[in-house]
Amino acid sequence: MKHFYAIILAGGSGTRLWPLSTPSFPKQFLPLPTGNSMIQETLLRVAPLAPADQTWVVTGKHMAPLVEEHLPTVPSNQILKEPMGRGSAAAIAWAAAAIAHEDPEAILGIFSADHVIANVPTFRQTLQLACELAEQDRLVTIGIKPTSPETGFGYIRFADAVCEGHGHQACRAEKFVEKPNRETAESYLRDGHYVWNAGIFIWKASAFLDEMQEHLPDSAQKIDTIVNAPTDHQSQLLEELWPTLENITVDYAVLEKTTNLVVIPADLGWGDVGNWEQYGDLFPADAQGVHAVGNHTGFGSQNVVIFNNTERRIYTIGLEDVIVVEMDDLTVICHKSHVQRVKELAEHHRNQTGPLQS
Repeated sequence: MKHFYAIILAGGSGTRLWPLSTPSFPKQFLPLPTGNSMIQETLLRVAPLAPADQTWVVTGKHMAPLVEEHLPTVPSNQILKEPMGRGSAAAIAWAAAAIAHEDPEAILGIFSADHVIANVPTFRQTLQLACELAEQDRLVTIGIKPTSPETGFGYIRFADAVCEGHGHQACRAEKFVEKPNRETAESYLRDGHYVWNAGIFIWKASAFLDEMQEHLPDSAQKIDTIVNAPTDHQSQLLEELWPTLENITVDYAVLEKTTNLVVIPADLGWGDVGNWEQYGDLFPADAQGVHAVGNHTGFGSQNVVIFNNTERRIYTIGLEDVIVVEMDDLTVICHKSHVQRVKELAEHHRNQTGPLQS
């Protein structure tokens, strides 16, 4: 599509898949079973709609060399380097303003660099419908039809249908809700009008910038100042103004306040790979449910994830529901019921040893 641009958000703290991922090497750079990294797969998914010269990436300046290494076809001037994280509202607005400066008719698709989508043809169909709605100045999000009562995701409740097309239905977004407890999540499934908030957005650059001007005017004005400054002054202005922007997500800043949001419920085989169990499940398993990457020999173990990043061989006997991560300098062994505490462990390690290194 002539005026369609992809924006890939490539931040991340690198703690949920520690010690394989770190702040300097977060999970979007980790390999998938295809051999590509998550960020590379993100680019491939949108390539038929937005070629590399119509793709922009927003990342931390310390991660820009990794982005350039993994996405060599994306022009380096389209990799926007944040001096520090200021939330998704600022990241999206910066890219939107930069693209609109070159193409006032631009339609933007915003995608996280570290998500996995199995149903790619369905994903592209939803984008076709979303772009048609964006042409009408709608703000669009693609919501994931929930398959289980997940407590780790935010939800969107949708109301009446707005239109249909490309095998999907778009509905008026009624409200955003925070990560629920188990009982509440189960009630959402029974209700049938809730979807997971996957953070996939499609809208005109101009429509979004108008919303930013209404709901976050100070940040919008500062970003406009940066983008419209002479090239030789942009870096200085970025360093001066970026730290003063409000640190807020696009959900809180704009989407929960606008009356112009529609959601397309879809079954995309989506996952945000938020812990070691989910990452391990991406790789093939044997008949006992053992997902092993790297050198491993096991006897009588069931439902385990082994990720061996060394030349050493790991031997396991009789383990069940356990994750083992072997690195050159440390080993992490975790029961699956405590997998969410890996982030806590990473933070503890950083406090004990200083900044984590890749």
